Amino acid sequence: MQLFYNLQNTIRDCSDSNVLFINDVFYQYSDFARVISNIRHSIQLKIKEGEKNIGLVTNNDLETYAAIIALWFEGKAYVPLSPETPKDRNENIIHQAYIKTIIDSSENLLFPSYNLIESKKLPESTINLIPKETPGDELAYILFTSGTTGQPKGVPITRRNLSTFIDSFFKIGFKLDRNDRCLQMFELTFDFSVMAYLVPLMKGACLYTVPKNKIRYAYIYELMEDQKLTFAGMVPSMLHYLRPYFSEINFPDMKYSIFCGEALPLDITEEWGQCLPNAEIFNFYGPTEDTVFCTYYLYNRHSENKSNNGILSIGKAMEGTETILINEDDVILNAGESGQLCLSGAQLTP
Repeated sequence: MQLFYNLQNTIRDCSDSNVLFINDVFYQYSDFARVISNIRHSIQLKIKEGEKNIGLVTNNDLETYAAIIALWFEGKAYVPLSPETPKDRNENIIHQAYIKTIIDSSENLLFPSYNLIESKKLPESTINLIPKETPGDELAYILFTSGTTGQPKGVPITRRNLSTFIDSFFKIGFKLDRNDRCLQMFELTFDFSVMAYLVPLMKGACLYTVPKNKIRYAYIYELMEDQKLTFAGMVPSMLHYLRPYFSEINFPDMKYSIFCGEALPLDITEEWGQCLPNAEIFNFYGPTEDTVFCTYYLYNRHSENKSNNGILSIGKAMEGTETILINEDDVILNAGESGQLCLSGAQLTP
């Protein structure tokens, strides 16, 4: 699909630009291309053609991000496995997703009994960024949420779902290029991470990740200030940690500040807006099943904002998504009535 060819072109064309800032070290797109190619070569050698779902240990390093792209270029799906997650939960996920092979960049391997690709120990291979022709209904990833029962529940997202999301996101009007510096604060088991790493990669921008051993809000504050970040996706609760420092915060370089995952209070949004004098602030909404998020609201600095009980609106549907409200009898409701939100469209998991 075109998404993956566009990604190939960006990685190739931005070879001398920075792609990742991890633990105070910059990596360039040329480094990214090299590691992607090494992992691809190992995938071709060690994974059978019919094996589609590949486990990925979610470390904060170049190899983990490169593995996602390598798997996509090989027509396969990644299933993130967090090192912080209890072993029995990860084993449950592995069983449900029929995983036989796991890519792991850890020094001490987490799953030694499986077919392993040790992504930090691979030989150099020829650069290969050409995506395999793969149907849009093949999976791009499976994320496991807790579900209503507390047991892991897999949400499969197809390549077409993902491509539609990226197209719809940029049609909102976001303008990014290789000069942008973008926050990636999310664990790769959380679906907001897909936006946080993929949107910058599509435009040749640089990702700034948050080390797992750091105090998250403090490190994000330092990144925004020291590295002059221009694009940041966060959960609203992060603002509550930063709020005591709002009087000291002034980030004029920030272009876009976007939120998702929780209700966004209007009062703290107004205060945050004063810290980012030049940024557009967006509130997004969407379940994992509808590919990251599917509705959006642009905060208006100069006039009244739509809100309810002090919570900012989730706005309107992104292109490719349709929304209706229904009551308990599945009757579509009119404006001003309360009911259940239903979603449909090309981002929705099959």
